Amino acid sequence: MNIKKIMVLFVVTSISLIVFSGASFAEKEEIQWQPYETGIKMIEAQNKKGFLHFYTDWCTYCKIMNNQTFVDSKVIDYLNDNFVSIRVNADKQKEVARKYGVNRFPNTWFIAEDASSLSSQPGFIQPDMLLNMLKFLNTDSFKTMKFSEFMEKQNNAEKNQ
Repeated sequence: MNIKKIMVLFVVTSISLIVFSGASFAEKEEIQWQPYETGIKMIEAQNKKGFLHFYTDWCTYCKIMNNQTFVDSKVIDYLNDNFVSIRVNADKQKEVARKYGVNRFPNTWFIAEDASSLSSQPGFIQPDMLLNMLKFLNTDSFKTMKFSEFMEKQNNAEKNQ
């Protein structure tokens, strides 16, 4: 009888571990990427700025950006809370890449609430730098100061905390 109780306990514990570990994998945060057409419509409908990222499957720095920048929890949270994030594979959507004049990868564009282009940044972007760029644009600081001034204010604010 004791062996049966031990076996039941073992089975229940094993099932619990599988269920809870599976839940933690499902809860992993990711950027809520949208296809281009859907994302542009969402930008206008939600009156949010857009984050438009061009990549290719063969691009080394695109892969590095995926594995370093786009897994950073602060970047994920900020993008998901404040932007409509759009991801475009330039090899598969050549017409969209042509529209933005993108021919080097990765390439990131920042889009205004009316779906017009605000700015772009070619190349790999470190997580902390991207977060600062997103804050600069999201707060409309670009309307009153240069990015270098914004960064100086950010650094001074961090020192005073």
